Amino acid sequence: MKKILVVFAFLSAFTFAQDNPWGVYAGYTSGSFTDADGRSSGLNLGISYDMNETISVGAGMTHRGGKYNYTDEELGDGSVSIELKGKGVEFWMSYNLMSNQSFSLSAGPIYTHIYEVQAKALGLTMTDSESDNDYGFFVNGSVPINDKMAINLGYYQGLRELDDEFKFNNFWVELGYSF
Repeated sequence: MKKILVVFAFLSAFTFAQDNPWGVYAGYTSGSFTDADGRSSGLNLGISYDMNETISVGAGMTHRGGKYNYTDEELGDGSVSIELKGKGVEFWMSYNLMSNQSFSLSAGPIYTHIYEVQAKALGLTMTDSESDNDYGFFVNGSVPINDKMAINLGYYQGLRELDDEFKFNNFWVELGYSF
């Protein structure tokens, strides 16, 4: 039911939208989760639409993950490093908190459908295509390069506790282009 409401909200937003610019973004993301021992890196790629001066919506491909050190006395060196990398499709909405010629700050919710998780340990890679979802809030700052391009820096904090153990978080650096 949540997925249907999210899709309906985005479609209705496009229906009532004004003549405002579309945009694309691509960049690097560093993901982790609660009690992780390290971060895993990935890429973000997506589209955005400015509905008006304060509200934007978007969708794209994203990364979730992190690193965890598993310790077991029976192992030769005592620990194994496990890196998790999840691929997902995200939908977001942002509210512009402040904006001027040199900087803008926005925040909003993100919903992500994680469709694949890859685990790497001891030189082996396992892929699980069982799907899951993640949702939370983000804060994003944008620094314009020119009239059409900007650098986006942001942080995401997941609210959903997956497997009753951890919540995701991400940092990102992106380059955005408006049409």
